[in-house]
Amino acid sequence: MLEVETVFLEDNKEYAIIDTISIDGIKYIYLSEVENDQEFCIRKLSLDELDILGLDSEEEYNKALKAYAQKEKNAIS
Repeated sequence: MLEVETVFLEDNKEYAIIDTISIDGIKYIYLSEVENDQEFCIRKLSLDELDILGLDSEEEYNKALKAYAQKEKNAIS
């Protein structure tokens, strides 16, 4: 059976980590809610990688989402 790492976010819901991508020295984590796999969110790790942080702006979210979409597109091709 495949083991998936999970975390609890500020909404007290459990999320599965489905991917991580480093962009400009920042590690972004892509998460799907365990109880509702339609819920997707993106967070980043602190520089020491001990804390999960929210994104600073819509621009940062779009940059992280674009990187994820490109990675998935390359995986399918």
